[in-house]
Amino acid sequence: MSPLNLIGIAVGLLAVLALCFGASDGWFFGLLCLACLAGSMGEAYRENKPGAVAFLAVAALFAVLSVRAAYLDSRRGST
Repeated sequence: MSPLNLIGIAVGLLAVLALCFGASDGWFFGLLCLACLAGSMGEAYRENKPGAVAFLAVAALFAVLSVRAAYLDSRRGST
């Protein structure tokens, strides 16, 4: 397993642990976005273009969800 995939798994586990300990949804989705970007870099390094594009698409989804969660938190007055 490549180091980039191990970094992606570690960041994904960190996101789940952060959510268990009360992190906001924005942080959770942001960390998942980072994990998907690391997975995409690993797939691109192995020249697996469909896998890299799939990881990038999921990362874009998590990025939008992260921004949405941060916006909704700011509207509610939560930090």
